[in-house]
Amino acid sequence: MEFNMDRSLGFVLNKTALFSKSVFNEKIKRFGITPEQWSLVFRIVERSPLSQKELSECTYKDGANIARSLERLEQKGLVVRMPNREDRRSVLLYPTQKAHDLVAQVAVISQGFNEELTRGFSQEEREMLLELLTKLENNLTQGEKDGSQK
Repeated sequence: MEFNMDRSLGFVLNKTALFSKSVFNEKIKRFGITPEQWSLVFRIVERSPLSQKELSECTYKDGANIARSLERLEQKGLVVRMPNREDRRSVLLYPTQKAHDLVAQVAVISQGFNEELTRGFSQEEREMLLELLTKLENNLTQGEKDGSQK
């Protein structure tokens, strides 16, 4: 059996993700945020209030990285941390009006970028791509749960 790296699903997915992130970064650079920060701001606007743990879970990002990013987002006036009245050990994250305004602008760019990514795809192909990628993700998360990824 001969292995071809260029036809390896993991390699192609990683290469595609890296290139996609780089192109998207160029599209939103003028807003002074990175793609990682964009996902955090979007989720906070979409689901506030959120704890840092909830934000980590819904963005699939490491808690330590989120802590640093949240500091930057606070400095930029996009996020406010408020004490959690129900749990004094945690804080809740709230978006500012500036964050709402940012999401309104960048969501349009993000939606357009998704259209660029799937240029030449039929609507059925777009749906199938998302379904197949979700199956891949489920295979990975199920493998972590049952220990078969080790």
